[in-house]
Amino acid sequence: MPNGRPLTPEEIASVYREVLGRTPSSEEIDAQLATRPTLDAMLRLALNSEEYAQRLEQRDDSSPGPAIVNVFHPDLARFGFQPGTHSPDGIAIVGRDGWLFLRGGANANLGQYVGAVQMEPSWLEEWQSVLRSRNKELDALGISSAMLVVPDKLAVHEQYYPEDLSRVGPRPVERLLAAPGPPIFYPLERLRAASKAGEGVYLHTDTHLTFRGNEMLFHSVAAALGIKRPPDFSSLPMRSYPASGDLGVKFEPQIISVVEEPNSLHHACIVEDNREEIAAVEGHIGTRRVFRNEQAADRRTAVVFGDSFGFGAANYQGLSWFLAQAFGEVHFIWVPFGWDPDYVRQVGAEAVLIQGAERFVARVPRLSVEASGLAEETLRRRRAVGIESAFD
Repeated sequence: MPNGRPLTPEEIASVYREVLGRTPSSEEIDAQLATRPTLDAMLRLALNSEEYAQRLEQRDDSSPGPAIVNVFHPDLARFGFQPGTHSPDGIAIVGRDGWLFLRGGANANLGQYVGAVQMEPSWLEEWQSVLRSRNKELDALGISSAMLVVPDKLAVHEQYYPEDLSRVGPRPVERLLAAPGPPIFYPLERLRAASKAGEGVYLHTDTHLTFRGNEMLFHSVAAALGIKRPPDFSSLPMRSYPASGDLGVKFEPQIISVVEEPNSLHHACIVEDNREEIAAVEGHIGTRRVFRNEQAADRRTAVVFGDSFGFGAANYQGLSWFLAQAFGEVHFIWVPFGWDPDYVRQVGAEAVLIQGAERFVARVPRLSVEASGLAEETLRRRRAVGIESAFD
């Protein structure tokens, strides 16, 4: 919801709901549309209204009090969730300036970041062994490849985290990057620089990246995958709407922010997909989605072994979405840091991206997995396959 352009009817209604606590009538929306209001103008109108003043009468103006505003704006910050507030399940935390962060969870995200998580003595050697073995197989296949670690949101936006982040040791990803071995792409500085320049690279209320942030991940590995002319997305039509994200949803009321993305597969289409079946048993591992793009200049087939950052859909443009704009065919297999050479041979792939989130680096991936077997096991048991299926 950029400040400088007139708001849409949906965005006007969102301001009414979040500031005034009600849904506007169609007549009210029409009246506002006639003035072509920007976000700043609409917020100031709502904040200066008698209706808003009456809503605050029961509040103690000397303290923030309970959160009644669940969207961040500097003028409303005192009435929203305060920095340091934990979600009821302890997984998420409210940062400064409306940023939400992953705090807890099975992968000890915070402990990893400050270097407090102790790895097994053999952890690094095992990681290096896996990388060397895979690199030999990739070289033997003679295909383009890249290994990508997606930087954690906390690493990019540390300055907004509300609690102490004093380091007690190196992060697992820092140890892995410093060790000898095949190249690993970790575009942290690129994302930090873009953020400092005013580009939104991570979503405020989600652990995932914005469209622009995902585009930067794509460009970081494009050359390694042999993409000579990456597509230009500068003129792609975008839509904006309020969403709570995977972090905002953990609060009550849910905390929302405005998401901007194209809401389409652009030139690609999905030709094979088991996502609905896997999701029906609340699973992720074993998801397989195949994109085809008849307009792609590069007619090669690519395979992505990854996680939610690699998953592509009309409403979230993960890495496989971007690769599907460049290649004639793209296969996405949901296995973080996964590798299945038989699958690569079977589909005739000529480019492979192995991808995982930074928080998964603390685990050593299996040397290889059987992609089809993961899906078959999930559907046979009618129960999600756990993350341990991808890691030793």
